[in-house]
Amino acid sequence: MLQFSQSQAVKRGGMLSGKTSLMVDPQLLSHLDPLRRLDGAGLRELAQQSFVDEVKAGQTLFRFGHNDPWSFYLIEGEIELLSRTGHTELVKGGSAQAAGPISPEKPRSVVARTRTPARLLRINEDALNFQLNAVAAPDATANSIDVSDGDSESVLFLKLHQAYEADTLAIPSMPDIALRVRDAVQDDGKTAEDVARIIQVDPPLAARMIQTANSPLYRGTSPTTTLRAAIMRLGLAQTRNLVISITMKQLFTSSSSVLTSRMHAVWHHTTEVAALSALLARLTPGLDTDRALLAGLVHDIGVLPILGYAADDPDLAADGNTLDRAIRSLRGQVGAMILRKWEFEPELVTVALDAEDWKRDSGKRVDYCDIVIIAQLHSFIGDPAMAALPGLDEVPAFTKVGDGSLSPAASMTIIKEARAEIEEIQKLLG
Repeated sequence: MLQFSQSQAVKRGGMLSGKTSLMVDPQLLSHLDPLRRLDGAGLRELAQQSFVDEVKAGQTLFRFGHNDPWSFYLIEGEIELLSRTGHTELVKGGSAQAAGPISPEKPRSVVARTRTPARLLRINEDALNFQLNAVAAPDATANSIDVSDGDSESVLFLKLHQAYEADTLAIPSMPDIALRVRDAVQDDGKTAEDVARIIQVDPPLAARMIQTANSPLYRGTSPTTTLRAAIMRLGLAQTRNLVISITMKQLFTSSSSVLTSRMHAVWHHTTEVAALSALLARLTPGLDTDRALLAGLVHDIGVLPILGYAADDPDLAADGNTLDRAIRSLRGQVGAMILRKWEFEPELVTVALDAEDWKRDSGKRVDYCDIVIIAQLHSFIGDPAMAALPGLDEVPAFTKVGDGSLSPAASMTIIKEARAEIEEIQKLLG
């Protein structure tokens, strides 16, 4: 447990945004991660760019999508972190978790509120990164860290970060049949018959492709009954995207009984976002429904290696708070790494990186990341987590969905009326 005395923490200073702001004693910084790497000079310089704020209970420090320039550390009091899934994590001053920054990822993927009156250390992030980059990073390994006195959570989180940085996280491979179909579609000499022969070796997939061709997304004037006819209706590019989408479920499995329910929850959220993305793309000129479906399915692909790593680490698998923290911090970069390995186009890599950035504004032209952002917000309607999310009209991406004239009420009505169609798409995905 980390304990800070009044004299160790602060010396009285000025004011910040109407809140009491206190100048920082460099000794306080030396107890925190990763600030403990800095030497005395670095700590003194960083202290000049830091403040300690006294905050009342019930105050919001940051919300989903914020890109504020600060790193926050909790010195005294309690803070609640609300995730987009409605999970609440409590951080207490003096705990091992409080030795690290509060939900450091940017844009913010949680809402942070003070549960009690609290004292917070607030550090300018640019100054922090400058000082950290100025020192040679130690050969940090889990074994070099003192795990005593409740530091195990920090160690577990560090181990996962190190696996990512060292490129030793196990990255899932694209399903073999999806890879073969993609290669065939990219070969100008291949025809619909060639692609059908590849898919036919997997009868359940072939049946699912026919079902999909007859689904509300692609239904023609009459039902199709053969795989070749389904491919002809869909086209080769859409067939490729749909094969990848339909085979994706086989990646969302876990050998750990502790993590199975978590993996199921990720898959359920993924399929709902994918179905909503397809529907929103159909309303939006210039976008393809099958591509939007795929974008929705890969937006959280970065969670898989993290859960896979946790399956081999019983301590991490059993530590839900640390695992949630790791997922929030790493899933975007890990997801982008997977999609680059799979040779996906940059616009889908962007989806993995920015799907949680509610304030993202990529310009006037709509893209698939915009669609997935709005699909995610729709997926939380009726969920307690929605209370902490921005409204549709507060999100730049919303102005580009549809023909640009959708109101939040109209958008929600369309989604409500299409609920049966959304559920049918989810069933097709498995």
